[in-house]
Amino acid sequence: YRVPQLLRHVGVLRYSEKLSSKIDNMEEIEAGSADELFIRAGTVVAVDRLVVEVRRILQDTNAAQSKIDEVNAVLLDWHLWQIGERLDRDGTLKPHHRVRTIFY
Repeated sequence: YRVPQLLRHVGVLRYSEKLSSKIDNMEEIEAGSADELFIRAGTVVAVDRLVVEVRRILQDTNAAQSKIDEVNAVLLDWHLWQIGERLDRDGTLKPHHRVRTIFY
């Protein structure tokens, strides 16, 4: 829940007005619903695209190949989660989506 929350905050993910309203009003989203799948799939695609972009930037700055190879979705997801946690503690983020599931 934290990574899509952060990605929305920085404008990487954009939701429809209806979905934004549900999230901002802290309404529960049904597990497996189209809304939840959109959030989950969008997050995966966004993180994968960010990995490609970070690797490109590192290549453009002549970073060592070993550093470029270290960048992957798991590492980036963890980094984004940590940023989200910090911003949430600071009260900077809007609410995250709410769904009852064991998959987060």
